Amino acid sequence: MTIPFIDPDPILVRAWEEVRAFLNSAFISAFLSALAGAGLGVWGAQRVTERSARRKELLDALRQANALVVLAATISNQALAMKKQHIAPLSERYFQERKTAESVNATILEGGRPPTSTAFKAEMVYITALTVPIDALKNIAYSAQLMPGRALALVAMVEQSLTEMGHAIDIRSKQIESFKARSVTQEVTMQDYFGLKRRDGDTDSLYHDSMVAITEYTDDVAFFGAELADEVQAHASRVRNRLVKLAKVVPEVSTVDFSNPRGSGLMPPREKYESWLAGFRGKG
Repeated sequence: MTIPFIDPDPILVRAWEEVRAFLNSAFISAFLSALAGAGLGVWGAQRVTERSARRKELLDALRQANALVVLAATISNQALAMKKQHIAPLSERYFQERKTAESVNATILEGGRPPTSTAFKAEMVYITALTVPIDALKNIAYSAQLMPGRALALVAMVEQSLTEMGHAIDIRSKQIESFKARSVTQEVTMQDYFGLKRRDGDTDSLYHDSMVAITEYTDDVAFFGAELADEVQAHASRVRNRLVKLAKVVPEVSTVDFSNPRGSGLMPPREKYESWLAGFRGKG
């Protein structure tokens, strides 16, 4: 079958030529170029805005981390100083004398007479609770940018240890007041001071338990404060490494060094806290 050829409509041909001419005109070329440029401009502006926001986030995070390093180190160092000057000498004398008191008290409970040469000195010196920037530490840590979960857990441990330490110091102070106010025999005073059984079978261990708690929680404050300082210092280094790619001028990382108290044995060993540390191993 032969398909007949139909001449195109002259009007349509002329209209199509006018459209082609319009599309190829300088106006359309400029319009399309401007449209493309506007799209690239919006994309570029968005990239600049995102980069600026990221740079500010990292800079804030670094500054917050540096502040936390200083605060955590301050708390740990105060606990270490208190331990060295007061807690360690006091507790060492107390627990050493308690060993002798246990032997003497065993003789008493068996009906014998204690050696007349045995004498004990009750340490009635008050301990002042630590005054540390725990509120500032908490405020910065809980509002900080990009703070690792392990660091937040360490902040909670520092706060809890300080609270328990203060409670133990308060109990000891009240026990000292009680010792001074009551009139009992030297035998009962010795038994209650060292937390030993009396002839009636009762045991008043409040003073002894407070001494144990003060010793333990002082170590806890020192250890967790130092661990927090180290953790946040490492976090600050990671943040700074990311920030140098976005900014020309970047603050340095605040650094602390606990090698001396660790080496001297003043800082409690990590093995003592292995169960806690194991729960956060490899976590950020």
